[in-house]
Amino acid sequence: MIMPRLLKWIAGVLLTLLVLLALFIHFFDWNVLREPIARRVTESTGRTFAINGDLKASLSLHPRVVVNDIVLGNAAWGREPHMAEIKHLDFRIDLLKLLAGRVEFPEIALSEPRLVLEVNRDGTPNWVFNEKDKNKPFEFPNIGSLAIDHGSATYRDPNADTDLALEIRTPAGASGDSQFGLELAGKGRFKGMPTTLSGQGGALLGLRNADPSYPIKASGALGATKANIEGRLLDPLHLKGEALSFRLEGSDLALLFTIIGVPIPPTPAYQLAGFLEHTGDVWTFRRFKGTVGQSDLAGDFSVDRGRQPQMISADLVSKQLLMQDLGGFIGADRGTQASRSPPPSGRVLPSEPFSLEKLKAANADVRFRGENIVTTTMPLTQMNAHLLVSDGVLKLAPVDFGVAGGNLVAQIEMDGRHPRIATHAEIVAKGLHLDKLFPASRLADANTGLMGGRAKLAGTGNSIAHMLASANGEAALIMDGGSVGELTLRLANLDIANSLRLLVGGDKQVPIRCLVGNFNATDGQFAVQDLVLDTPKVNVTGSGSVDFGDESLHLRLAPQSKSFSLASLRGPIAIGGTFKNPVVRPEMGAVIARGSLAVALGAVTAGLGTLIPLLDFGKGQDSNCGALIAQAKSDVGVKRSDLVPRHGK
Repeated sequence: MIMPRLLKWIAGVLLTLLVLLALFIHFFDWNVLREPIARRVTESTGRTFAINGDLKASLSLHPRVVVNDIVLGNAAWGREPHMAEIKHLDFRIDLLKLLAGRVEFPEIALSEPRLVLEVNRDGTPNWVFNEKDKNKPFEFPNIGSLAIDHGSATYRDPNADTDLALEIRTPAGASGDSQFGLELAGKGRFKGMPTTLSGQGGALLGLRNADPSYPIKASGALGATKANIEGRLLDPLHLKGEALSFRLEGSDLALLFTIIGVPIPPTPAYQLAGFLEHTGDVWTFRRFKGTVGQSDLAGDFSVDRGRQPQMISADLVSKQLLMQDLGGFIGADRGTQASRSPPPSGRVLPSEPFSLEKLKAANADVRFRGENIVTTTMPLTQMNAHLLVSDGVLKLAPVDFGVAGGNLVAQIEMDGRHPRIATHAEIVAKGLHLDKLFPASRLADANTGLMGGRAKLAGTGNSIAHMLASANGEAALIMDGGSVGELTLRLANLDIANSLRLLVGGDKQVPIRCLVGNFNATDGQFAVQDLVLDTPKVNVTGSGSVDFGDESLHLRLAPQSKSFSLASLRGPIAIGGTFKNPVVRPEMGAVIARGSLAVALGAVTAGLGTLIPLLDFGKGQDSNCGALIAQAKSDVGVKRSDLVPRHGK
């Protein structure tokens, strides 16, 4: 009997204590804790802190706390006295998890919060309260849901010329069933560019294990760059989404380097649309399509920011590629006003410097395929390129152009680890058709055979123009077989009689014994070692040089006829001028002398001796084609296989 009575007594005492505790909690003035809480926050942050309004709490396993008029002071160097102000804060905290050392808020509601984020001139942000925590990543507590009403935020960074003002509010009439319950609007300046932002999000922000996923719709303009995004976030806190629709357009893709730090060469205006994904440190623009200039572009593009330097990976394809749209990749004019450094007057080689900063800003593995190339200056048909960048060293391994029925394949390495880029290039021309190289000439109607060649060059400089102006190395091109129009050869020798015969009777094809061009480059001056076009009718030899320093031509072609002609002035052909304005003309000294002598003899002999100085008995000798071709192969490494197009091309 004693035990039951004791238990009843204990139960009564506990019940009484619980009632008294409940009454104490109910009538307790929680405001007496405002000062102790303020002192504790001030000591831990080093900033002034105050609760100027009422503080209330209701105890349970998920205690509810309501705080009014909270003010957190700014850093001493800040432009404004307060870093944060909250008119009304209402939250619940999981007590059991707190006792276990984990902070979790099932609910947080903020009314009229105002946040000021600033960066000092020395790069110190005002949200770092202790120097020892400066490099520690901030870890957000688990938050079940977050509601923000009439919030505002300011972000300033004078080092980046950035000053943005944002407003967050709950739109009028929004309900719990509405897909979008929050609106964001912002304007100001980001990295010196006028900026506007607008967006919509879900009413309650599930920062952890969001189910359903969080809807988002946003757009922004940063200078000439515009972006739109729409979809659902699986992890809003880390902007993790699945197949977010993303559109990007602007005047130049190179401007993205200033905005997000991704180095891309200059381009014409572009419009791209695809799907944006974010997992860990990797951002991926997947299955995008659009245009860059007048070319179409599609593929996948990703950036891994977790690697140092960041890693860019891409697989791109263009079905219709306008070659001019690639001008920015080699520092050439892109046909737009965005071309910042056009070649000096009278020059044609690309002179816009490559950016050493961009070359070191990221590693890259990029594959590009141009299925159909549109160009008015070169007989290009397609291209494949594999670009690799590793710690400031860029490699094209390789870049392969379909050209003139064959291929132009280059292996290029550019070392940007020093102030002047050091470039090494090995270029192979395989199976080129001479008639397709000059489709507008009479050669287009001929079976001209196949050409092949190689070049090994090294130079320094930060633009294509400077690299070629300092180039050292060798280059050779050979053709064995094929044919050429006899009229072309006769005109090259100023063979009047035979040219008239061919003009009246029709042109004929003359077999080519060999065509050899062998050059040696020293400090940008490409000197002719051997330059020969040998046929049974005429043997044409060349001499001189091509200077890439001042883009000038100094070539001389001397034809020697192998057959008799009644009237031939036999004048060498001079090729001069510049790359932009070449000049091709006969050397008139010998021509005038032979013509004058013919006139004089005609006067003395009453016309009978007129033709004597013009007679050409065709004493030209065959060139040693075998030796010339062997020399080209020895100097540069030209191979017999270079005369045949690559398999499948």
